[in-house]
Amino acid sequence: MSAGFDQNRVVSFLFFCKDGAFMKSDPVPAAHQAPSDYKILGLGTIVVDHVAEVRSLPEPDSKTDILSSHYQVGGPVVTALALLSKWGYPTSFIGCWSTDELGERIEEDLMKSQIQSGFASVHPSHQSGHAHVWVEASTGRRSIAAFRGRGSLDWAELEHLSWSEWNALHLDGSHGEVATLAAREMKKHGGIVTMDLGSPKPSLPKLLEHVDALQCPAGLLTQLYPDQSDIEAARCLLDLGPREITVTMGSEGALWLNRNEQRHQKALPIEAVDTNGAGDVFAGASMHARYQGWPPEHRLKFASACSALKCQQWGNREALPKMEPILSLLG
Repeated sequence: MSAGFDQNRVVSFLFFCKDGAFMKSDPVPAAHQAPSDYKILGLGTIVVDHVAEVRSLPEPDSKTDILSSHYQVGGPVVTALALLSKWGYPTSFIGCWSTDELGERIEEDLMKSQIQSGFASVHPSHQSGHAHVWVEASTGRRSIAAFRGRGSLDWAELEHLSWSEWNALHLDGSHGEVATLAAREMKKHGGIVTMDLGSPKPSLPKLLEHVDALQCPAGLLTQLYPDQSDIEAARCLLDLGPREITVTMGSEGALWLNRNEQRHQKALPIEAVDTNGAGDVFAGASMHARYQGWPPEHRLKFASACSALKCQQWGNREALPKMEPILSLLG
């Protein structure tokens, strides 16, 4: 496993790097306390991960040694909510799972993370989602094989919710038409809709009509628009509805753009231990920064710092960064 977090190394980087990197002369605003009356609703996939730390990611027809393993609950939306809940935001999650052992793990995690789940669809006929995650010990890179669960949300059970109770809705593109209808209702009641999109979804064009801020990895842009550059592909997604897009690019940092301007943030030079969930944390941190009213360049810096701190620790919920180390990192 890689060495622990070297704060001196990263802080020196904050002082001396330019062109989109962190600079002491251009600080991020103070990270305010989360407003207790700003409520965030999430709707998406939730799975139980079996995470195995391995010497090297296995090639086809090969074997590799497992150094350690554990179970954890994951999913783009619920991990972002767990981070925001840790920072004091009231959060709720809507998803599907069964009453099986995996479902019990999911409910225990939501309770410990202080995420309300009273509107979720829980039924014995559902199949809880699960995933196998291999994390390479020397680099923190990971490979994932996932079964996202079997079960469906019924809009008839959700359309009568008091949508004005929440200020924001966070999605991952799953649950198709239900997600689109939920986004439409949130917008109708004056809320913000954000989405962390990790893979192509069948009803994407309709859903994006109601999305304010979209996050996606550069690899997805290549899948959707193989003949376009990252910026050109991102602009194609902007044409579908979102007001802004953030593209996460791993070691190359992150790109933010809207229809008029763009910003680039270089990645922190860290030694990653576990990159699983880094994008989810980036999304949650971006949501916090957006709710604080910070400009795009400050949002990128804050989210990049949060994601970097998460990558320095092994695990999931226990690796979610507290606010104090983030503020220390940002100077």
